[in-house]
Amino acid sequence: MKPAGVVFFVLVMMGIPAPAQEESRIWTSVSGAKIEAALDSIRSDMVVLNKSGGGQVRIRLNQLSSADQVYARSRTSKTPARINAKEPDAAVPSAIEELFGDRLINAKKQSISPATLSGRKIGIYFSAHWCPPCRAFTPKLVEVYNQLKTDSKPFEIVFVSSDREEQEMMNYMKEMDMPWLALRYGDKHIAKLKERFQVAGIPTLVIVDDKGNTISANARGDVASKGAAAFDAW
Repeated sequence: MKPAGVVFFVLVMMGIPAPAQEESRIWTSVSGAKIEAALDSIRSDMVVLNKSGGGQVRIRLNQLSSADQVYARSRTSKTPARINAKEPDAAVPSAIEELFGDRLINAKKQSISPATLSGRKIGIYFSAHWCPPCRAFTPKLVEVYNQLKTDSKPFEIVFVSSDREEQEMMNYMKEMDMPWLALRYGDKHIAKLKERFQVAGIPTLVIVDDKGNTISANARGDVASKGAAAFDAW
């Protein structure tokens, strides 16, 4: 199930600059949302766009229309000497590393540094595909997440799976179009997080700051009752 409306969202990643002379054009997301912007850079699997009215939008390459994906890739080919350039990951803050370790993944199973969580409110989402209430709540959470990213709110989610198999977890992430990060299947931090936040059932959504301090232990209720407006109460 795909969320309605704009699917643009923010995730800071290192990457590759695109040509500086790019002109504005109309970009289209897979949900049909449109934005007039110029290509700024391609950063790993992220496209950074400079909006005509000012500001930036960052969107995953696979969340753009097929035509825009082709266009973006064609622009990186203009600077082949820089395409494979890679800056080292930023150091992972100790509080974040204590919660999640030194590596997370996305729905494509790509490895992502938890350093991207710095300076954000973090939703820790305990869920599983086999859980009917989880499958009912997840689309709402995706909708709220995408809205917060559109609004440039400093927010991220880390999915903590209770699925019985790794493939079940990955299928769940893809089926629900989860745009956020996740602990790797079977990661030792899963049990630690469940114990730390006294997770008795799923779905459970806990909000913490980047120092590991609990902001809301019942954020599922916050999201259900307030939607994206819950962020300002956290």
